[in-house]
Amino acid sequence: MKKKIILIVIAIIIAIFILKTLIPTEKDRVKKSIESLKSAAEKEDKIETLKYIDETYKDRNNMTYEQLIMIIDDLSAQVDSIKISISSLKINIDSTDAQNTIFASCSLGLKIFARQAGDRVLVFGGIIKPAPVRAYFKKCEDHYKVYSAEY
Repeated sequence: MKKKIILIVIAIIIAIFILKTLIPTEKDRVKKSIESLKSAAEKEDKIETLKYIDETYKDRNNMTYEQLIMIIDDLSAQVDSIKISISSLKINIDSTDAQNTIFASCSLGLKIFARQAGDRVLVFGGIIKPAPVRAYFKKCEDHYKVYSAEY
């Protein structure tokens, strides 16, 4: 009898552990959206990149969504390839509004490199230390979109 109870308890613990690792948290979903945005930008896939940027985007430097699109277009036209380095990623789930939209933010270190005419150039960030960035996200359907940033 004791063996059956011990086996049942062990099975329940294993099942809970498996469920916790298989079911992604909101932080995992934000991280996945950040990785997808990074991948799309590195591939210079404008349509995929814009899936992760909200149309209401406006950052602390008053850059709007339309201005951001122009920068993406100009950068893509001028460089051969883009490489993005993200460090010290810290994600926070901030709040949920009345419509059940989840808001999140993250802080990270960011460097953006590009190849232009065979030369590697630093587009954003410090030479030694990445530039600190704070990005703000809101959940739209199955992924998160950036709606503001501080850099």
